Amino acid sequence: MVDYPSWDMPEEVSPALRVRMEELKGRTGLRYSYHLAEAPGVKLGGYPGWTQEPCWPDCPTCGRTMDHLLTVSSWDYDGLPYRTWLPLEDRDSETGEERRDATGGHGAHSPAQVMFGDAGGVYIFECRSCPDRPVAHYWDCS
Repeated sequence: MVDYPSWDMPEEVSPALRVRMEELKGRTGLRYSYHLAEAPGVKLGGYPGWTQEPCWPDCPTCGRTMDHLLTVSSWDYDGLPYRTWLPLEDRDSETGEERRDATGGHGAHSPAQVMFGDAGGVYIFECRSCPDRPVAHYWDCS
C-alpha cells in the first residue's frame, strides 16, 4: 500500500492538485485528505495520519527532520474512510460496510483495542542519516 501526504503536502503541490481533487470529489464523493491520502490506523512507514497539526521531530544528533517509522492509532479508520481503507475480508458481502464481529461490534474499527487520549495516536520516528538511528516519538489526540 502506498499513501500520500495530506496535511504534510508541500505548499507548491497543493494548488496544482486542487482542481483534480475537486473533480474527484464531485464524481465519486471521495475527499483526498479523508479517503485517499495517508492510510489510517496502525502502520509501518508512509505518512502519519495526524489528528492535530503535523509535528515532525528533528534528530537530536544531526538536526535533520526524522523519518516516520511507525504509527499506532486508536482506530484503523474513522467515519467514511472505510470506503477506501477497510480490507475486503472485513466487509459485509452484501453492503460493503464493516462486518459486525461476534459481539455485534465493529472489530476492524479498532483491532488493537487501544485508546490514546481521545482517539489519537502515537508516532515513532527515526533518523536514517545517523549510524545509531536515533528514535523519537510524538503523540496527539482529538
